[in-house]
Amino acid sequence: MHFKRKLRNQVGIDMTPMIDCVFLLLIFFMITSSIIREQGIQVRLPRSDTSALLQSRDLVLSINRENEIYLGDLHIAKNDLFDRLRQEFAQPGRELLIIRADTLIEYGILIEVMDIARRAGIYNVSLSTRR
Repeated sequence: MHFKRKLRNQVGIDMTPMIDCVFLLLIFFMITSSIIREQGIQVRLPRSDTSALLQSRDLVLSINRENEIYLGDLHIAKNDLFDRLRQEFAQPGRELLIIRADTLIEYGILIEVMDIARRAGIYNVSLSTRR
């Protein structure tokens, strides 16, 4: 006996390419979000060929082009900088002060900030640059 087979047309959307695209986008955003860890203060850093990466537990002091001083993301007056630096470096684990200074700042401001840091007992100071 010969039976007739009915052929059915299967209509549907193949979800595999869409799932692949979603996973690729997810991976892309996960990688780029972990790379972007720059401070929120806008500073145009000078270039250096011999710069090196430092650890994240170090304290970052930024000076923008308006000569405003920021300790981390907090705006600090120059008069209060000495006390804040002493408080921060009294905590265990603080070894280095990184100064991120804009290329357009007055040189005297940078020297004043470095003198304040030295008076606060901080002798390990590094200037941040870009490659």
